[in-house]
Amino acid sequence: METIRNYIETLFLEFPNTQEVQRAKQEILSIMEDHYLALLDEGKSEHEAIGQVISEFGSVDELREELQFTTREREPENGIEEEEMYYYLTERKKIALGLSLGISGCLLAVGTLIGLSVTGAQVFGVLLFFIILAASVGVIIYNGMQFAKIGAQLSDRYVSASLNEEANRMKQGYQKSFQISLVFGICICVLCVAPVLFFQMFTYAEYGIPMMFLFLAVGVFLIIYGSINYTSFDKFITAKYFVVDEDKPGPNAMYEKYGDSARTKHVLERIYWPLVTMIYFGWSFLTHSWGYSWMIFVMAGIFYSVVEAIFIKK
Repeated sequence: METIRNYIETLFLEFPNTQEVQRAKQEILSIMEDHYLALLDEGKSEHEAIGQVISEFGSVDELREELQFTTREREPENGIEEEEMYYYLTERKKIALGLSLGISGCLLAVGTLIGLSVTGAQVFGVLLFFIILAASVGVIIYNGMQFAKIGAQLSDRYVSASLNEEANRMKQGYQKSFQISLVFGICICVLCVAPVLFFQMFTYAEYGIPMMFLFLAVGVFLIIYGSINYTSFDKFITAKYFVVDEDKPGPNAMYEKYGDSARTKHVLERIYWPLVTMIYFGWSFLTHSWGYSWMIFVMAGIFYSVVEAIFIKK
């Protein structure tokens, strides 16, 4: 009898632990045990009865077909459509381009200032520096604001298994491009000192510094642009619910991660750090230990990570 129970437990390992599956398992186990007892009454030996019961039960594939409804999760309404994912990835690619250009522009602004100063056009260099810097910072701010905007309509909506597979396929397809941009970007950043060394051979090392910043700008552009695009796919791969801001997941995403503890975790987020700050100032004023009381924040950060790990749904 124990052999039959172990056999059933093994068959049901791949199915989710739901009430429906448990009910089906108990029904099948009851039928097999009744059949086993009936065979014993007919004069079969214990081993013969067990072998016949298992052979007549059928294959695991037949069981999977019969319990197919139990292995499928009921997808929530208002799930993200494939077209919406494509639109998000396309827009995020444009934002990645803008951010990369903005950050590279800041480096170019410094290189321009140094380059024109070396040639004696300091005033024009300062003017051009602030123009390029202002434009670059503006591009960074604008594109940074677009991150949340393009994901607002997808926030906390369900990511289906088919969407997950498609995003994973697209990520694999982009992996080679990402590796090329990352390798070239790092290599260019490492080689940025080459122009300085080259011009130093002719005692004009200062002329190589603007070129150094140009190399850095190109390398940083490749690294940031490739990295943002590569991680974009993870939004549809790593979670069942789309999260715009990792620090502020929606109710569905919170429940998916923390289960029934999601509400408690939400309350903890709202009161924890204000409470830590109050303790810090209170302790510092009472003991006048400003020199080392800041360690409260270090300890609070470690403790918060431990508490958060406890809340995560197993």
